[in-house]
Amino acid sequence: MNPNIRADPAARTLNIDVAKMRIRSVITTIDPDRAGDVVVPIGLKNLDDFMTNPVVLWAHDRVRVPPIGSCEWIDIQPRRIVAETRFAQGVPFAEDLFRLYEQNVLRGWSIGFVPRRARRVPQPGGSTSLYVSEWDLLEYSAVPIPENPGALTVALQKGLVRDTTLRDWLRLASDDRGGEWFRAFDVMRELVEADEPPVHSE
Repeated sequence: MNPNIRADPAARTLNIDVAKMRIRSVITTIDPDRAGDVVVPIGLKNLDDFMTNPVVLWAHDRVRVPPIGSCEWIDIQPRRIVAETRFAQGVPFAEDLFRLYEQNVLRGWSIGFVPRRARRVPQPGGSTSLYVSEWDLLEYSAVPIPENPGALTVALQKGLVRDTTLRDWLRLASDDRGGEWFRAFDVMRELVEADEPPVHSE
């Protein structure tokens, strides 16, 4: 069963510890995503369970690449969730990603979760969005949303990314200037309707 996935295009880095390869960042906010869906930060209900295995992934990929690091702590605030990620040292894929975040080439983060309580909200034009008031966090991910597509292209051209798998991922991201290819990371609706059990109403 696929988790819901929600990227936060406005996610930002708050602090970087280069020596320890740690980044403090916003991983989700209460603001609606591109589909109008809202995940309430204080609705996170399984924090203690998550912290027993606090994996951080790349693009929600649990198969092709290993975890890139682990979550050191999470601060749940009314309008956002802040997390500190410790990137894996000695792993080229993770180290390359850390440098791209350090240089503000990448900025995106995304939560993978399962709703506990949610309701559908009518939108203009007959569509609906989701308002998720309670949810369980399965993992969160660094995602290929470049702060500056041109800077990402330059980083690739200069050979700053050593890991070949990551280079292949990022070449797709640098060519995705309209945001079409990675929009799947921003939209929950299709996953809910296709793969998830019925959503509880409030």
